[in-house]
Amino acid sequence: MNGRLKEIIHILRENKITDGITPQKLCKIFEELGPTFIKVGQILSTRIDLLPQDYIQELSKLRSSTLPLSFSEIENILNRCYQDYHSVFKSIDATPIGSASIAQVHIANLLNGEKVVVKIKRPNIDEIMKSDIQLFQQAVSILHLNSFIKVIDFNALLEELYNTTLQELDFKNEVTNLVQFYHNSLSINYISSPKVYVDLCTEETIVMEYIDGIFIHHRDKLLEEGYSLENIALLLSENYIHQALDDGFFHADPHPDNIMVSNDKIIYIDLGMMGELSKKNRDLLKECMKAIIEANYLEVTRILIDMCTVTKEIDHMKLQSEIRRILIRYGSASLNEINIMKFSHEAFSLLREFGLILDHDITMLVRGICIIESVLEDLDPNLNLLEVLGNKIKNDSITNVLSISSLKKVGQNIVNSTSGLLRLPGEVSNLITSISNGEIKFKVEFSDSANHVDKIEKLLHELILTILDSVLIVCLCFSEGIQKQILFFFVVCLSIWLLIHIILDHIHNGY
Repeated sequence: MNGRLKEIIHILRENKITDGITPQKLCKIFEELGPTFIKVGQILSTRIDLLPQDYIQELSKLRSSTLPLSFSEIENILNRCYQDYHSVFKSIDATPIGSASIAQVHIANLLNGEKVVVKIKRPNIDEIMKSDIQLFQQAVSILHLNSFIKVIDFNALLEELYNTTLQELDFKNEVTNLVQFYHNSLSINYISSPKVYVDLCTEETIVMEYIDGIFIHHRDKLLEEGYSLENIALLLSENYIHQALDDGFFHADPHPDNIMVSNDKIIYIDLGMMGELSKKNRDLLKECMKAIIEANYLEVTRILIDMCTVTKEIDHMKLQSEIRRILIRYGSASLNEINIMKFSHEAFSLLREFGLILDHDITMLVRGICIIESVLEDLDPNLNLLEVLGNKIKNDSITNVLSISSLKKVGQNIVNSTSGLLRLPGEVSNLITSISNGEIKFKVEFSDSANHVDKIEKLLHELILTILDSVLIVCLCFSEGIQKQILFFFVVCLSIWLLIHIILDHIHNGY
């Protein structure tokens, strides 16, 4: 057995993981497993879609204790990337300004004297992190942890983490993110990101503009420089919503160490984890937010199902009832009084209960919103991102209604609807034919469905006999002789039979 696998299994057994798991125990295990799993814990601390709230709170306390690489190791990496790093950099500071499990960051000067930041990947970190996660998956299988622990599905969790880790380890991906985000922000005078020197970047290094600014959580320094915390919070909230719903490209990890303020601009740094929202999901999110504001639980249910992967048969009536209950409970509060984190946890718990898995891009956005909400609360406790989002949805709705394209669309819909009405008789005829031929089947859901189906079946039988009885009565009026006597006999029998069933149904509380 692999030595590292033995170590992982030993740590899991030492912590008696088969006796159950708690948030504190999980944190302790990650700390003992080392840098890879401390990073895993930090990523998990933002995954409100995967873990209960008490786990999120405990994992958020994890801090990386990774020792920085020696400068000689840094020089070796740089020389491997550039043959002779002195041909690119005039100088580089020996002491890093940041050291984490994946990379560490140094300040340097280019040959032209321009000050830059160099992000340098740790040696063999790709193989180390991938191997550690895969070995942990093996340990979960060997110890049959999913049989003992029900609060966490380790297999699903580690699969998701493996994909996230691959994204963070890919420096080419981060360079692409930097370029795209910088381009998206050019038209906004208060938002930016570091300019990246694409020609100088490699698979192990990223060279970008040095930002001399103040981290957004350093409130006192911001106030000393004359900044308004409330204004920063408002601009940050409006831009984050713009990133998601207008650009469809947003910072998925907007914690305080990734946002700075410099020269009257909010600067996003470390763009290793970005989210992309499809046009379809952007439109669905806007519709869902509007439906939530209007407390339209039927529409919220429909949209949620559209945005999710369905893993089991849905009890639609129960789902609608649960969503209605949540909307009624939160409906008495104004948007700025709703706790986004609490609301999100409740929503994700409901989705898990009904076997609904939100599309990954939406999950990343909800996670980002929960992270940035805490940043906003620190800057301005009176600001709520949900309220800002609600205002945008309302303003967009008004703008869309008055737009030329919207008016054209309304006109087209009228034409289409008129055409549809003209085709309706034929369509109805085709529908009835399809039903008769067994080409179309209906599935109808009821609470206490079996009982209702039995009652409907009895009702249909009685309806058919009633129609038949009516036909016989009409025939009786136009008959003579022996035919009239036979029809009279059948009418009396059917009428008595129907009367008896009506009395019995009444005794048994009817339908």
